[in-house]
Amino acid sequence: MMKKLLLTGFDPFAHYNINPSWEAVRALPDNIGSFAVTRLILPNIYETAGRLLIEEAERVKPDVILMTGMDSGSTRLHADCVAVNLRDALLEDNKGLMPWGEPVVPGAPAAYFATIPVHKLVTRLQKAGCPVHLGYCTGGYVCNDIFYMALHHFSGTNVKTGFVHVPLLPQMVFDENLALPLEETTKILRQIIETLSDLLTEEENA
Repeated sequence: MMKKLLLTGFDPFAHYNINPSWEAVRALPDNIGSFAVTRLILPNIYETAGRLLIEEAERVKPDVILMTGMDSGSTRLHADCVAVNLRDALLEDNKGLMPWGEPVVPGAPAAYFATIPVHKLVTRLQKAGCPVHLGYCTGGYVCNDIFYMALHHFSGTNVKTGFVHVPLLPQMVFDENLALPLEETTKILRQIIETLSDLLTEEENA
């Protein structure tokens, strides 16, 4: 039986006219491993993005939510561990908001761990030669916002939630050595999802 995967990416923000997270997400097939994939593009806007994500998740009823975002500091994909209850914007979001030192959810826990098996996922992918690394906190921008809001909303449920950061594309930078072609990013993201599918199937059968 197919599981449901809700897979998200972001729209462009700041001075960029493209966002590699959404470009990779929409390039993937409709079925990956044991997953039937539902895609969702999110706006780079605090709270709004998280609310839209949760609304779609309540409609789709996914087994797994995997969010993706853009990382300008790496040429590798990162599977992230932790979302923190903090909004620290180093630049405005797409609505002009720039919160600083504010909680994502007032009174909620300081942080949540991803509920997909991140360490097992990264270990297996690295053993297979896949250039995926372990990321820790997703920062204070909208990536962290949706990750925290999803983990908070689905805390204590069976919904598995995770986040992956993808590199910039060559056309977004002056030095192509600081980027990864879309075809390569999409291939690695697909490997992440296939391996996640295998791990969750193994957990069910253990």
